[in-house]
Amino acid sequence: MEPDQWWFGYHVAEGTSTRWPGGVYSLRLPEHAVSRAYLKMEESIRWSQLPLQAGDTCVEIGSSPGGSCQALLDRGMKVIGIDPAQMHESVLAHANFTHHRARAADLKRSAYSEAKWLFSDSNVAPNYTLDSVEHIVENRRVNLHGLVLTLKLIQPELAEQIPSYIERVKKWGYQYVRLRQLAFNRREVCMVAMKSRSYRRRRPKSRVS
Repeated sequence: MEPDQWWFGYHVAEGTSTRWPGGVYSLRLPEHAVSRAYLKMEESIRWSQLPLQAGDTCVEIGSSPGGSCQALLDRGMKVIGIDPAQMHESVLAHANFTHHRARAADLKRSAYSEAKWLFSDSNVAPNYTLDSVEHIVENRRVNLHGLVLTLKLIQPELAEQIPSYIERVKKWGYQYVRLRQLAFNRREVCMVAMKSRSYRRRRPKSRVS
């Protein structure tokens, strides 16, 4: 380019993330957050536009130490954290938080009966995550509107299996499935699944970070 030249570029914003400069939502880690998982949770909610409402009950598998739970609690959710590891004391002290110090597979299905949304971020292979979630969603006592699953691509070749992961979730009755590697993800992808598109809110309210 010459000194007296100006170049202008543009693109058509076809989705939520295409409105973010560089595809990265402008988020800052709050001082009270106990881990960077807070940012992962916030980005996944804003990208997916899940219609979370204050007072909804959410379950998170792999909740320790509690950063992602804090993001939900800050939105007024009731949160059930499931993890054999200890949670941060500030999360345990929150009135809307309940901790089950156990593995998801060892917990009675009645623990999930009041939940509308399930989140999972465990440091295991994708099929292990899907196995754990499948045992929950296929129980007749459970009626989850939507899922947010972090799938760890521990080996690069696991990325080739993503289409099969999507088809597996659809067989559970979640026909609306989206998947993206978020800015705050590492070697992992975020999968969002809902039973119906009608659960999505059309105009999400903006939040100040």
